[in-house]
Amino acid sequence: MKTLLICGAEPVPPALRDLIDRGSTSVKVEQAADAGTGRPEPVDRVVFWSSTSDEALQRLVREYARKEEADHRELIVFVTPGRGHAGASAGLSPNEVYEWPRDEDRLRMAFLTGA
Repeated sequence: MKTLLICGAEPVPPALRDLIDRGSTSVKVEQAADAGTGRPEPVDRVVFWSSTSDEALQRLVREYARKEEADHRELIVFVTPGRGHAGASAGLSPNEVYEWPRDEDRLRMAFLTGA
């Protein structure tokens, strides 16, 4: 699975990054503020990580959610360290939203089984 990891201002926790790496054939990392500036490469999964409310990241989530709906396929994984960022994941299905590290087992199953 080719994965695009889009991060907010805070770095991805090492254990989460390891899980993403092991569940992907390749990982491209972009900062939310810089993402989407070039020609997008085709990917199988887009992972969003943010520990704060980030307007650039929220905009990207909305854009990818519209594309996902138009393409009739699930593409997005949204990971946050708490429930305080529900607005950023608005429009995503519950199986696309994870709280780290609480949902680590659920996320591990999704990544390592290719779900």
